[in-house]
Amino acid sequence: VQRTSLGTDADGLDYRALRFQPGYRATFWKRNCVAIGLSAGFIEPLEASALALVEQAADAIGRQFPRDREIMEVVARRFNAKMRYHWERIVEFLKLHYAVCMRRDSAYWQDNRSPASWPASLRDKLALWQQQPPWHDDAPMVDELFPSASYQYVLYGLGFEPRYGAAMAAGAGTREADAAFAKVRDQTRRLTALLPTNRALLGAIQRGGEGTQAA
Repeated sequence: VQRTSLGTDADGLDYRALRFQPGYRATFWKRNCVAIGLSAGFIEPLEASALALVEQAADAIGRQFPRDREIMEVVARRFNAKMRYHWERIVEFLKLHYAVCMRRDSAYWQDNRSPASWPASLRDKLALWQQQPPWHDDAPMVDELFPSASYQYVLYGLGFEPRYGAAMAAGAGTREADAAFAKVRDQTRRLTALLPTNRALLGAIQRGGEGTQAA
């Protein structure tokens, strides 16, 4: 019998299996119809990344609402390109979680970790990230759903180790970075020493704010 941290019999719980076909439309804006939200696509239920696309789609329509048929065709092409780009990035970002995960305990994880299931853009980025971390060139749009920092969180949070990491560690750039980090740590220690403790600060606030300033 398997029990959770709350003492519940996990094997005895009732549940309802939900089945869906993941994907997104090839064309989101067709003539005078626009697909937004679930009508545009559905990829993965837990992360719910597509919720942000509802806001982006509404914003794009609000800012470029067409006044006539000719302009509508231009706006539709731009809208379709924008939404297609973002849906592709959602697929890429979600797949990254599987690509660098170490789990291999079932066919589900084995299939999703297979490079054959990765988007070509993700294969290129993972190859590039062997020698440099994700940066702005990997997420160049001003309204990216997942900026380069998001990729770094997943990549290094799941233990990704660049193939050329050891060779790069011996380079001058790494030594300069280590020196800069050491300087920041030293400054942090010196500034922290000037601050009051949490108890002293709370006590001063309770007394009316006296003594809340560092010496």
